[in-house]
Order: sequence, then C-alpha cells, then structure tokens
Amino acid sequence: MFRSVYRRARLCRHAYNSSDFARPATFSNRNKDLLGCQRFYTTLTDQYKEKVERGELVEDPRQIVMLQKLESLREQLDAYQPPEETETINGLYVYGGVGCGKTMIMDQFYENIHSRAKLRTHFHDFMLDVHERIHKYKSSLSRHQLENMKGTDPIREVALAIASETYLLCFDEFQVTDVADAMIIKRLFENLFEEGIVMISTGNRPPDDLYKNGLQRFNFLPFIPLLKQHCEVLDMDSVTDYRLQDHKALDLPGGEAAFIHDDNRVDELFEHLTGVKVEDAKPQTLSFLGRDITVGVSHGTVLVTSYRELCNNNHGSSDFRALAKTYSHVLVKDFPQLSMKKKSPLRRFIIMMDLFYDRSVKLVLSCHVPITKIIDLEVTSGEAEDSLRMLMDDLQLTKKEAMAMSLFTGEDELFAHKRALSRLSEMQCNDYWELPHRPGSLDSSIKTDASSPYSNES
Repeated sequence: MFRSVYRRARLCRHAYNSSDFARPATFSNRNKDLLGCQRFYTTLTDQYKEKVERGELVEDPRQIVMLQKLESLREQLDAYQPPEETETINGLYVYGGVGCGKTMIMDQFYENIHSRAKLRTHFHDFMLDVHERIHKYKSSLSRHQLENMKGTDPIREVALAIASETYLLCFDEFQVTDVADAMIIKRLFENLFEEGIVMISTGNRPPDDLYKNGLQRFNFLPFIPLLKQHCEVLDMDSVTDYRLQDHKALDLPGGEAAFIHDDNRVDELFEHLTGVKVEDAKPQTLSFLGRDITVGVSHGTVLVTSYRELCNNNHGSSDFRALAKTYSHVLVKDFPQLSMKKKSPLRRFIIMMDLFYDRSVKLVLSCHVPITKIIDLEVTSGEAEDSLRMLMDDLQLTKKEAMAMSLFTGEDELFAHKRALSRLSEMQCNDYWELPHRPGSLDSSIKTDASSPYSNES
C-alpha cells in the first residue's frame, strides 16, 4: 500500500523535464502561458482523498496540510501575470524527514498547473545549469566587454533569462553544500523574486540550517531572510519513511533486487537488458561542455562500470548529471562499503544518487555488504584527526576554523546518508523500474573506442 505513494508520485515525472531548462537565453513572452488553474478543476485535496479511497495512498494529515497550502497557492496563480502584478505571490518551503511524501505532494501540485511557463527540477541540477549559463554568458563576451564589465551583472542576466521562460519554480531537495552556490544564491534569487518568480521547494532542513557551518557562510546568511520573506515555511514533522515500507522486490536475472553481491550477475543483467555480452560492449566518451568523461563500457543507454571509475576518480556534479541524462541503467561492479574515513568518494556517491534518482536512472550495485550497511558511519578519533589535518593543510585553515565546518565534521554526510539509503531502497522495487528514464537534452557527443577494459573481467 505504501509503495503506491511513491509509484504514483514518480510516474508523473515523465510529463516534465526536470532540468531541461538550459535553453537559449532569449526573452519570450511568458505571459502567453498563464499559470491558470482553470475553474473547472477538482481540488488537490479531493484528488488525494480519491487515491486514499482506492487504496493507493494511506491518509497522512501532514500531507493534507501541505496540500491545502498548495491549493491556496494554486488559486492565487490563476491568471497570474508578473511583472504586471503589483503584488507578487509568496511560495512555499517545505522541510521534513526523508520519504514522508513532500515530493509526491509537490509533484501533484505541479501537474495540476496548466501552463508551460513552469519548471520542476532538482535544486542541485538547477544550480549546475545556472553556473553553465553564467559561463556561456561570459564566453559570449569579447575581451573588451570582459575588461569593462562595470554595470554588467552576469547573475542578473541569467536570472532575467530564467524569468523570461518560467515564473513557477518547483525544487526538489533544496540544499546548499557547494561554496560556489553559496556565493551567488542571494543575488540570483533576489533577481528572480524581483521578476515575480514563485518558488515551491522541498528539503530536509529548516531554512536557518541551510549551509550550516559551510565555508564562508557569512556570504550565504543574507539569503535566509530573503527566502523567508518570499516563501512560507512548513515543517512536515514526520518520521515515517514510506520508501522503506512494503516494497515488491525486483525479479532480475540471477535473483531478486538490484543490490547484488556478485559481479557475474552484473554481466548477466547487462546481457539481459541489451542483448550484448559485456566483453562485446565498447567504451564510450561523453563530451560535455568541453569536458570528456569516460567510465566503463555501454550499449545503447545501459552502462556497466566499476566503483573505482565512477566514484573514486575526480568526477564532479556536472559529470554525474551528464551520465544521468545519457544512461537509463548504470550497473556498478566491485562497489565497496563507503566510509566516513574517505569523505570525497562518499560525497560523490550522495550527489550521484540524487541526480540519478531525479531522472529515474536504474542503478545496480554489486556490493559485498547489505544495503543497510553500505555506508559505515563510524570513524576513530585518530582517523578523523588525520583526515582533518590533510584538509586543513589544503585550505590553510586553523584547527579551530576547520572543526566548526560541516565539510570536516562530516555533518552533511551524516545528514544525507539517510536520504541516500532511502532512495537506494526505493530503487530496488518494481515500481521504480517501471518509471521511464527522463534523459532530457544533453549538449554532448559520444565517441566510441575500439578496446574494452572489461573484456576479460569476470
């Protein structure tokens, strides 16, 4: 029964493109696409109760409160035409525990807004696109223009371009972990709100805890009152994780579940999905925004790779985003138990999980430990001291400065590991595998190599 909560929520995702908003920054008349609700609609609450009556959902009073607030917003958005409106509409920032239905309710709201001038995306994906737009804008300028940029603000130009395309932004997983995001987020959203953008967002932390103990957080702090000014804050106050309940295990070659303990089964699954043996697959190189990414071998949209290539190399968020857009299935061999002793691979895994999950990528891991033990949260004081010392040297920080930062304490990883395990658990069920992959657009080309590093791998 609980499984249906997430099946219904995620099946709707094929109807929109999460981060396919890297469009040319041309100013269209967004008011042609009014965010009208149409007066003949059924209410969100009625739709929800119908699903409860059909046994597709279990009624949750916290979800109903969120629905009612979004219903009110839906009515306000009827014929909303910024910036002609003298008063803008405040959005909604919802936070709470993992798997409590925040995204499901937001997606229901999004589907019932009858307009093309809307965007629903993972927040991390959105910020990646913002940085790409800033880079493209600067690259389009001549040397003379770059040297005389006084009075020209690339962040404002990007905000205006986004506002010309949409004025409803729905963000899943609003979190700030990157110092580059923290430095621009206040200026970005100041301009977006000024243009009448309405923001709906889900997250796991209250606004005051965003980017907690982050590097140069003092530059981020002015964003918090701005967020509260333009969004009502709602605490879901739930400890129930519906993703962990009543899953129907997958029936894959060699056994059940997509979390397996044998690399040979990865080969069997690859052949089952593609009709091609792993040794006959070819390495491919994705060229994305001038950067080449080569991991493993693939056939069609199915990739088989190793942990070392995927998470132990110096891959960044944009690399995982490119993989999520390109491949519908990612099969990973020789996946170890992750540890707080090595935070960099752990951070990459968490980022990868978020981006893969948002695009319904089917992730299969071959690992020697159970799914609940894939992240070892224990670390000895001596190991923590060694890790801290190396990072302090790299960033030239005092021990007191470093100990105050979540970057060093592992607070962000501790906070995010529950979300990662919750999403990984959902990936093991049939309902998730029935979801269509949402590749989106990708400014890339694929180069095929002749040799395969997996040709002799068992």
